[in-house]
Amino acid sequence: MGNGLDNRYVIFRIGAEEYGLPVTAVNSIIRYEQATPVPRAPQGVLGVINLRGRVIPVVDLRLRFSATPFAPTPGSRIVVAEGAAGPVGLAVDSASEVAELPAEEVRPVPEGVLSIETQRAFTGVVERDGSLVILVDLDQAVPRSEYAGALTSDDEGSDDV
Repeated sequence: MGNGLDNRYVIFRIGAEEYGLPVTAVNSIIRYEQATPVPRAPQGVLGVINLRGRVIPVVDLRLRFSATPFAPTPGSRIVVAEGAAGPVGLAVDSASEVAELPAEEVRPVPEGVLSIETQRAFTGVVERDGSLVILVDLDQAVPRSEYAGALTSDDEGSDDV
């Protein structure tokens, strides 16, 4: 079952940068839809969407990685990923393909370029077609504490047991 899936990544773009998220963490990629705002949601949480009966928080990765807020375009997508804390939607400028990135070509993220917090969000970089793809660790890039409140701030209570 683990044949080759381990080095396959969904490639998405935020601004000029390309990022890769392990295909094993991605449920689906959907056209961007406006998220329903949630009162008192943490900064960077755009709101929630209903996807096939599941309420999923949508996080602004652009704000998180580049400090520039997300502005949807016709090419924008939501990458629905499954982290340790459950499903989360990642608002991205575009998501184009699944690519195989050989593990032996992954280089460490250069030290000193990023803050410690941001550096933990990335597992490495890979050169592909003359540009760098930054590999993302979903649980470090979007910790549950950043978006869990978006699911529980309504007054209907929580389904958590």
